[in-house]
Amino acid sequence: MATSLMTTCERGVETVVSERVFRWWDYPLFLALTGLNLWAVVYFAAYWVSLRGWAVYPVEFAFLASVLVVLLTNIEGRWFLLLFMRKPRPMSPASGLKVAVVTTVVPHAESLEMLEETLKALVALDYPHDTWLLDEGDEDRVRELCRRIGVRHFSRRNRPEYQTAVGRFLRQSKHGNYNAWLDQVGFNHYDILTTFDPDHVPQPPFLRNVLGYFRDPCVGYVQLPQAYYNQKASFIARGAAEETYAFYSSVQMAGYGLGYPVLIGCHNTHRMSALKDIGGFACHDAEDLLMTLQYRSRGWQGVYVPEILARGLAPADWETYLIQQRRWARSVLDIKFRIYTHLSGHLPPNTRIASFLHGFNYLHKSFIMFGFTAIVIFILATGIVPRLVTAAAPSKLVVLVGVLQLCEFYRQRFYLDREGETGFPWRAGILQYAKWPYFAMALWDVMKGRRVPYALTRKVRAQGRQFLLWPHAVSLAILNIAWIYGTASGRLTSTFLHCVAALAVIAGMALLLSELLDFPDPFDKELAEEMLRKRQGG
Repeated sequence: MATSLMTTCERGVETVVSERVFRWWDYPLFLALTGLNLWAVVYFAAYWVSLRGWAVYPVEFAFLASVLVVLLTNIEGRWFLLLFMRKPRPMSPASGLKVAVVTTVVPHAESLEMLEETLKALVALDYPHDTWLLDEGDEDRVRELCRRIGVRHFSRRNRPEYQTAVGRFLRQSKHGNYNAWLDQVGFNHYDILTTFDPDHVPQPPFLRNVLGYFRDPCVGYVQLPQAYYNQKASFIARGAAEETYAFYSSVQMAGYGLGYPVLIGCHNTHRMSALKDIGGFACHDAEDLLMTLQYRSRGWQGVYVPEILARGLAPADWETYLIQQRRWARSVLDIKFRIYTHLSGHLPPNTRIASFLHGFNYLHKSFIMFGFTAIVIFILATGIVPRLVTAAAPSKLVVLVGVLQLCEFYRQRFYLDREGETGFPWRAGILQYAKWPYFAMALWDVMKGRRVPYALTRKVRAQGRQFLLWPHAVSLAILNIAWIYGTASGRLTSTFLHCVAALAVIAGMALLLSELLDFPDPFDKELAEEMLRKRQGG
């Protein structure tokens, strides 16, 4: 297939044309900021390597240095990705395409009110298409909803051939649900498939902004950014949104420029022949990332359109958020450790590098958060920080952090919704700290080869609560023990360190108490209707 595909691409009548995201004046500004950036890094590094503590505390210094290297490598890597950003020029869609727009539902785990808003929006898309609902429950009330709105209904519930324990038709899985429909209906009747999660509500011109790129015979899939409409629901919802801004702007545009735009499961569009070529939806929790690798290994190209044309639900409570994050981290790391080596030999060199690095933020963030927690505990128990770091350290660190933050503010120029997304993402920082134990658990799951059943991200409030911040309760207890021990032994005499310990305890208690808050349901009908009015008004 790869050989015949490349031949088709070479003689294709139309091709996607990309253009640089940088304007002419971005280049001198980027060059100046890069120079300032590198100067700040060298300035701090020169101070760090000159410290006499290296000879006295080599283990402690090596640990701190490794944390800094990992952190700065990630920051600088994302900075230089800006140079590779591209976006495609618009292309009008061909007429007569047979298009299926599909979403799924798991009754009792997802709100029917939410589903109704999504189905109405899918039906209203302004290119001729059929709208399908894949119903895992095959419920009468769902069938009636489809009949009333004008949506086609499919269920595999009473089809044992589509309810397997493993493989393409895995029961109780998203990929199994889609593959059953593809096998029964999709591959035989449609040219294009656009999928939406049941909480993602598109704007009417979504299809017309996507379908034109399939004029290029090399294009196998088109991806648009994920965004949320319930950011005001809670600080968790807002923080979860803040975590996505950079990825769906500069990182994905750079990935497109490097030939590696990543599929995202919330909504995406596929050429049916390309999807059939890779065997349908991948048999994995991270089916979107694995399908991206499969498409590229088979020679298909992807297009990333940096325009927000659909919005969905961000997790609004700790339980939904932390369970989702552990599942995502586990599935991505599973691909990196178990599957990537089998596909990498078939990938182009630039895709091989980008795909190898993608997702390892799950490791580096967990490593850094754990590292800083361990450092604070070590300092409180031993009181040796004055001999590790000199009085000049705070001022030099402020210079480095200030310059890096200035560069980050410049990078926000490329955010897709600058009015609603720019600023200091402090909520995301809280979430980053809260979830580091779950990233560590995900890594442990993968290393142990632990197989975990597919876990749906619920779109309605769960009955009962789990205490999911318990790792931080353990961490807080250890920190208090270290503080008491350091004080009682006479090793901890610095007023500054006592203040640091007090702030750490207060922050830890506030985080634990936040789990007692009455967080709202992720789906808010008033918010959804407000978004619908704005969409219709636009």
